[in-house]
Parts: sequence; C-alpha cells; structure tokens
Amino acid sequence: MSKSTTSNLKVLVVDDEEKFLNLSKKNLNLRGFEVETAEAGEEAIAKIYQYHPKVVLLDVMMPRLTGDELVKMITDWRPEIQVIMVSANLSRDVEEECLRNGAYACIKKPVNFDQLAETIKQAGI
Repeated sequence: MSKSTTSNLKVLVVDDEEKFLNLSKKNLNLRGFEVETAEAGEEAIAKIYQYHPKVVLLDVMMPRLTGDELVKMITDWRPEIQVIMVSANLSRDVEEECLRNGAYACIKKPVNFDQLAETIKQAGI
C-alpha cells in the first residue's frame, strides 16, 4: 500500500500501554497515515474533538473508561468515525460484543501492521 492511498487518513490510537502507542504510531506513520495517540478513554474524547480522526484504533481493556464503553459513545456521538477494536484477549464473546456495540472490526494483539493498515484503509473509505 503506497502512502498516496493513505495520506491524510487520520487515525487516533487509544491504548493504556505506552509501548503499543509508540509502536502503532511509528508503524502506521511509515504506512502513510496521520496518527495521534491517547492513553485513556477520557483523553481520547478530547482528541476526537481536536483531531477529527476518520478511524479510531481502540484497546478493549483500559482502566476507568473501557473500550467497550467508549466504542458505544463514539458510534452514538460521531457515527462517521470507524472504530477498530484491539485486544490481546480477543475471545469470540468479546469480539461479538464489540461488533454489537458498533465497532467496524476487531483485531488481536500482537498486531500485524500490514493487515491493520489494510483494515484501516477499508474503514476510512
């Protein structure tokens, strides 16, 4: 996938693990996406207002405001934003719940960034 097919596609990565945020930002930037990060659900809400992402990559398990809660909020409040859920413990039940709550897709950690980039590209169309 060339940068020209992904340029200007804004992605917000929300995860409570700084290592995953840094890895995601680096890998997605290399694939031509504009990337912003947030370490918590509350910060993500503020970043959505400021940054206007097309796609949100959202960790399922976070303290305080969880990914489950946040995906519902985002899809109700900003239905034009596509949410891709990410989890290290992605069971069938968790995936079904996320999709019911409005997620575009669910991806298991560790993430294959080539596949993730393709999913983001499809979600951002």
